[in-house]
Amino acid sequence: MVGGPGGTRKATDDGVADLDGARAALSRHDWQASYDLVHELSVSEPTAEAERLDVLADAAWWLGRIEESIEARHAAHHIFESLGDQRRAGMCAVWLYQDHCLRARPAAASGWLQRARRALENDTSCIEYGALLLREAEAAHGAGEFDQAGALAEQARALGRALASADLEAEALQTLGRLLIDVGQPTAGLSHLDEAMLLTLEGRLSPYSTGKVYCSVISACEELGDLRRAAEWTNATGTWAAQHPFAIFPGICRVHHAVVLERQGALEAAESEANRACAELVGSHIPNAAAAYAEVADIRRRLGDLDRAEEAFARAQELCGHSCAGAALLRLAQGRQEEARRIVAGCLADEPPNRLGRARLLPAAVQIAVASDDFAAAETHVRELESIAETFG
Repeated sequence: MVGGPGGTRKATDDGVADLDGARAALSRHDWQASYDLVHELSVSEPTAEAERLDVLADAAWWLGRIEESIEARHAAHHIFESLGDQRRAGMCAVWLYQDHCLRARPAAASGWLQRARRALENDTSCIEYGALLLREAEAAHGAGEFDQAGALAEQARALGRALASADLEAEALQTLGRLLIDVGQPTAGLSHLDEAMLLTLEGRLSPYSTGKVYCSVISACEELGDLRRAAEWTNATGTWAAQHPFAIFPGICRVHHAVVLERQGALEAAESEANRACAELVGSHIPNAAAAYAEVADIRRRLGDLDRAEEAFARAQELCGHSCAGAALLRLAQGRQEEARRIVAGCLADEPPNRLGRARLLPAAVQIAVASDDFAAAETHVRELESIAETFG
């Protein structure tokens, strides 16, 4: 067994067995057992130590210990790179890009993505390179570079099929699906998401890819206003996430569930679910924790609890660095119309160039414009919203 506090397991045959056992525990999704086996294990051979650190990073990630996962993965990357194993070093860099995104550190994330590209750009027929392509596609999508994002995702899908990697293919399909929806092709986009979901339902995906596809499909349904479909997938995802109770995904599922409940009018139940999401995500997934706090705040605003809404919005802003449309509506409810107009105008100006994103903001902009007797602005916002509704059905 691993050593107690302050002790370590030495590099013996038993230590090698512990490392093998930790890998086996990962494969059966027993994250705690894997973590316990490798946390205090000490091995002297560099390759084995890099392997140990990589397993520790995986196990810690699934236990929601993101900072510990980042630290272990960083150390593993350094050893793999020093050994000349560019494929493993590149995969560590891909994960470090993603995990710094989770912790809302865009500059560090960008650096790791560039490092992954350098490590893998001459090794293009492997799953690790496919993982890099998908993260580059997501980054391009977020920057509004839709053509580049589509080309990268198509390349990843082709590679996934060539390598018979269901994970790579499914993640590429969900990336393409979200991209097609954002460029105004919701039917084609949902078709890609349905295909990705089929791979999930067949049980062919790893836990990470399963969670990623589930969350992407639910988010797309919410954006398109398909609440029935969103509720159906949220229930299915919640059942799946319960199998990984310490991971990030249960908290993300709670955010989606809270949105569904809120839109169904079950405000108190929605607030309770969103509060649980806040507690589960604040130490791991900063963007979704901010979204959960914003959801709590908006529910409290609708319930007339403006003081506690203010507290939750302040926490959301602290985490994400900017105000949201709900905060503008809170200012309106407080009689602070000019501040409400300023906030919503800033939200519209900052929104990435996808029309569904603007559709989430425009109703608040209309309400605030009407309250300010700016009927020309209200009419402009309504016309834009009608155009988006016509495009996306």
